[in-house]
Amino acid sequence: MKKHLHRVVAALLAATFGLAALCACQKPQTPNPVPPDPAGSARLTFYAVNDLHGKFIDTAGQPGVDEFTAYMKRLYDDPSREEVLLSSGDMWQGTVESSTTKGKLMTEWMNEVGFVSMTLGNHEYDWGADVLGPNSELAEFPFLAINVTQDGQPVSYCQPSTVVERDGLKIGIIGAIGDCLGSISGDFKKGLRFATGDELTALVEAESARLRSEEGCGFIVYSIHEGGDSYSSSKVTQVSNADIPYYDTALSDGAVDLVFEAHSHKAYILQDEYGVYHLQGGGENSGVSCADVVYHFDTKQYEVTPRIVSASDYSENYWSDASVEEIYSKYFPDSDPYKTVLGKNSSSWSSNAIAEQVARLYYEKGTEVWGEEYSIVLGGGYLKTRSPYSLAKGNVTYADVFSILPFDNQLVLGSIKGSDLRKRFLSDRDNYHCYSTISTSAVSDNATYYIIVDSYTSTYSSNNITEIARLQEEFYARDLLAEYIAAGKRA
Repeated sequence: MKKHLHRVVAALLAATFGLAALCACQKPQTPNPVPPDPAGSARLTFYAVNDLHGKFIDTAGQPGVDEFTAYMKRLYDDPSREEVLLSSGDMWQGTVESSTTKGKLMTEWMNEVGFVSMTLGNHEYDWGADVLGPNSELAEFPFLAINVTQDGQPVSYCQPSTVVERDGLKIGIIGAIGDCLGSISGDFKKGLRFATGDELTALVEAESARLRSEEGCGFIVYSIHEGGDSYSSSKVTQVSNADIPYYDTALSDGAVDLVFEAHSHKAYILQDEYGVYHLQGGGENSGVSCADVVYHFDTKQYEVTPRIVSASDYSENYWSDASVEEIYSKYFPDSDPYKTVLGKNSSSWSSNAIAEQVARLYYEKGTEVWGEEYSIVLGGGYLKTRSPYSLAKGNVTYADVFSILPFDNQLVLGSIKGSDLRKRFLSDRDNYHCYSTISTSAVSDNATYYIIVDSYTSTYSSNNITEIARLQEEFYARDLLAEYIAAGKRA
């Protein structure tokens, strides 16, 4: 398989920031093919995956990675084109197969299918930065994030950029994580910093200049784990600097030639005021960003043809690839969490109903553990389900429950002032799901109350929760719900 996995150890930026800074049934179709390669030009295609969230196995709702693996391997076998496959982050967290291996299963698959880089996303930090080191050593490609420091120092698990070569053209890929620090649990972000705004722009400009002058790169790709929320179209949408506040379009004036985005789980193609394309392929294996590029060596000019490759494009046939099954069997040799049935739903269970039930289970578990010593009045917190967000009618497996509640957030006993209890929990039901034994009117502003939340909620500083104790066993929201379903309490 043609992987072209070149590593380039980028020099540290001495800037303000202190950082150097499955066999296919048929050949995949290529919409909008690039015209025949003229003399003196490089012809290549970029594929960018974002927010895959560990979706490795085929489910009723979507394809797994076996179809995409076969799709890419067939493309690699086509001698008329060169491919560059990269990721813009959030690859690991979200499913039982990936999360229980702390990303290693996905990293091994990325090696197999030939990724050249992975920009870090916020959910790569869901188990703390300690997980990033071992995964970076396992990966046959670099992790990228030009704007990350820990306690003011560069980190060892990622680098600012990498260089790959296709059809004689050197391509620099710069990675950055967006303004996502607030979405990381407080347990894991002490001393962690992501440069944003003008500081990030300066870092990217300096690295682009270095890549062009020192590495001889003729084309610069910017892969950023940040994206627009209001765009969702495979047609090109013209945007200005104000329309994409996470990106400074000044970068498109010579520093950056193509941008791949992530985080918002939208599928779109944007073109900024300098003509540079921005692509995001959706999320959770719904599609892939793609850009065909022709680069002319004599004039140093290029043409870009952007498109979104939907999942149906690479899963419409019956694909298979032995490597995908081999990787899965390595980590799950004896049991399959997708086949272990906990119970059966007589009807579908909505996201909101699941969150409300988990809040009650928080309260019941907390009362069981700490109720003799503390008078607990509430259970709940920032409870949001993930894709597919609900549980369907019929058999429910542990993998089903895991996918909607994938976070490893510990149960916490905390104290809170009445004013904060009312404001943050009892009155904000759009963001917080709670089961309470006290009414809003009965809360006294200056009194102290005891509540059961999770560690994500307790470490969010605005909640003003004083942590008293944690459930030390590895027992999370999904496990409470799994026990509840296994006990037959929802028939």
